[in-house]
Amino acid sequence: MNRWTDPLLLACALLSGCASFTEQECRIANWYYLGEQDALTHGLRPQINQIAHQCQKFGVQVPENQYMAGWDAGNRERAVRLSGSARP
Repeated sequence: MNRWTDPLLLACALLSGCASFTEQECRIANWYYLGEQDALTHGLRPQINQIAHQCQKFGVQVPENQYMAGWDAGNRERAVRLSGSARP
């Protein structure tokens, strides 16, 4: 596998809804990116609690601040896309 395979598989799992994280996914995740994609895809609310609960089983503490920074950025981008307005 190349270096893009694991992140792509993780992103696909997340986009499929209630994803189940493996230990490796919990350890290698780009939390900012995942938060951003959750906001762009789901938009309703952050999924951090579900993700953190799954990763906690493997002794991995999810960096909530990174995830939420990405979620905030994705949520702002989603709002711009939905409004049809140009970025400032």
